[in-house]
Amino acid sequence: MPRPDPKRPREGQIGLFESEAVQEPGKVLRGRHSDAMDRSIAAAKAADLVDDIDDGILTVLRSGAWALDALESQNKPYGPAKLIDPLINALREARLTPDSRAVATDDAINQLMTELTSDDEPTDPTTSVPHTTYTRREKQRLRGS
Repeated sequence: MPRPDPKRPREGQIGLFESEAVQEPGKVLRGRHSDAMDRSIAAAKAADLVDDIDDGILTVLRSGAWALDALESQNKPYGPAKLIDPLINALREARLTPDSRAVATDDAINQLMTELTSDDEPTDPTTSVPHTTYTRREKQRLRGS
């Protein structure tokens, strides 16, 4: 007879990670912070601000929101005070704050300006570049008057 897996939940026990959340008395599943974070992440994905590669930081943000919900439901006022600053930093890293989105826009503008000013071909300073701006005398001479 094979030995039972000691890590497997026994009869009547719930596994550590279930595919669906199970409601239990005194256990917070979703709160206002979790709902707001999910809405924010969905909007960021719709606006192409985050991609699948950002799932790691998005998981951290969701867990932080859940922790805020849990601490709020337990009436522990000092927990959220300690969590808010790290969550804001994580939001900045994910570029989900207004300031960090502005920085992302500035970065895109700077990159565009760099691309526009860079030459694809090296220029030779000894060759003359024809100009199209003429003085009044040059214009008269070209007209033949």
